[in-house]
Amino acid sequence: MENNFLLRVNLTTGSVEKESIPKELIKNFLGGSGLASKYLYDEVPPAVEPYSPENKVIFAVGPFQGYPVPGGAKWSVVSKSPLTKTFAVTTAGAEWGVHFGKTGYQLLIIEGKAEKPVYLYIGDEKASLEDGSNLWGKDALKTADKIRDNHSDKNLSVASIGPAGEKGVGIACIVADKHSFAGRCGIGAVLGSKNLKAIAVKGNREMEYHDEEGFKKLNKELFLMLSDSAKEGYRPHGTALDLMGCEQVGDLPIKYWTEAEWPEGAEKIGAPNFTKEVNAKPWPCKFCPVGCHHHVDFEYEGERIIGAGAEYESLGMLGSNCLVDDVKAVSKANELCNRLGIDTISAGSFVGFTMEAFEKGLISETDLGGRAANWGDGKFLLEMVMEIGNKEGFGARFSRGIKPAAEEIGKEALDLIVEVKNLDFPAHDPRSYFSLAINYATGTRGACHLRGYSHVGEGGAMLLPEMGHDQVPERFSMEKKAWIAKTYQDLAALHDSLVICIFIPIHGMNLTEVAKILNLIKGTDYSPKDLMEIGERIVNLQRQINIKDGISKKDDVLPKKMFQPSRSGFRKNQVPEPFNETLEEYYKLRGWDSEGVPLPETLAKWGL
Repeated sequence: MENNFLLRVNLTTGSVEKESIPKELIKNFLGGSGLASKYLYDEVPPAVEPYSPENKVIFAVGPFQGYPVPGGAKWSVVSKSPLTKTFAVTTAGAEWGVHFGKTGYQLLIIEGKAEKPVYLYIGDEKASLEDGSNLWGKDALKTADKIRDNHSDKNLSVASIGPAGEKGVGIACIVADKHSFAGRCGIGAVLGSKNLKAIAVKGNREMEYHDEEGFKKLNKELFLMLSDSAKEGYRPHGTALDLMGCEQVGDLPIKYWTEAEWPEGAEKIGAPNFTKEVNAKPWPCKFCPVGCHHHVDFEYEGERIIGAGAEYESLGMLGSNCLVDDVKAVSKANELCNRLGIDTISAGSFVGFTMEAFEKGLISETDLGGRAANWGDGKFLLEMVMEIGNKEGFGARFSRGIKPAAEEIGKEALDLIVEVKNLDFPAHDPRSYFSLAINYATGTRGACHLRGYSHVGEGGAMLLPEMGHDQVPERFSMEKKAWIAKTYQDLAALHDSLVICIFIPIHGMNLTEVAKILNLIKGTDYSPKDLMEIGERIVNLQRQINIKDGISKKDDVLPKKMFQPSRSGFRKNQVPEPFNETLEEYYKLRGWDSEGVPLPETLAKWGL
């Protein structure tokens, strides 16, 4: 069974139609975010506003979904972001992508707007829009439970939004099966603007293999290798294990990016203390031998909290970024984000910014409803998360993102914010990994560590010998950092199109093995170089969407804080300079002009 089909759902008319996907598009873009980007480029004009019915949300799987490939439970979703006003992509895991792949579809295109709240049900033989009125107002986790009850199927896979998505909070996310999150860019708010509360899917079709025996043999070897690599680290502790290591090299966000050292705090909110205090147990996505997601069960101020545990990014942005060292308070804040359906990265950024603005006298207790916004105040953190997610009080100022909120406060506030194209930084610092400076500035969705994980390549955790990157470069130098940023952006675009989780290659599955798995499944003959070229084509396509939306060199900039060196610690006196010269080098490597626009010959090379 080949899943060379898409499902197009028009919420305005209520139509649900199956369409074929041209084979040439699958050859050039594989699937996932690459294929979805092509449809977004072709079908959503630049003038379309993110919350208008004309904007589209495209859920996408790739050639790996439905097969027991390590890390193959991931899926992508693409749209136009209410934050950046341009191309948006985010991914999640759990089981949704596996089920969708087994329905026979590769894309789900959502367009229009429903008159009243609905949810979409997709099975092997039917897809239908169902009344979602009784789901509106429910949190994202209860929504999944209710839909499963509606269909008498506890194994139904559900991707849902929470109250934040309904209310148009610009950082609203999509929650998959209550424990994985398509977190960034605010696509949950786009779904809310369309009155679409959830997409439930159950796929049971048998998948076809070109060489099933060869696949099973290699797949078993990879599972054993990956399981062994993760068994002492991510499997028991998840990404909370990274807190202390990142703090030691100045990579952890501390006091809203103004400090570089916080060892005692990192120890309190990171593993193994995190694992112990919140009783964290592995809760892996389908077909995952690594298991970075964790289930927690703990008490906080008399309340028992059970559900998905905080990841590194959540602990960093809600914890160290705000100087909150109470791991249970941070974990409670994470749980509120999950239920409200908001991105923990931007939520933590908003709270940290508020604390700094208060410290500097840019806002007062009166602005905050009679409260103080003091560093390390876990109670204030929780109150602000609730306000942000419910679009209430001071938190409502952030409904359009960090930059509009700062503009409302005043010019001095604009000097504090840490974002690119109105997307807040994730919990990794370009002053620690200089390639991130170029990666963040040029990111097609804004500042992002997962659409170009150059820090992983720069630090040596995931080298790429197939492309000539087999040695760790000089850390505090911009030499070769443009090339690393470009190469790992191409790799990320490839991974998002297959779709495969980043933690699989980090734990040892190299690009050659990825190509072999794909060829055994599909009967193709892709080399690692072929796959990387597809990744480069996709990045250029996404940049073309940016260009049509008015993005250029003027937007490929870093916030002021990234050129303010630390006074102590591992990265003392270090900043990513010369930035502008390296940015120009990056443009040349990409085949773009001096304003960051792909040259005609570059577009011709990639068939765009």
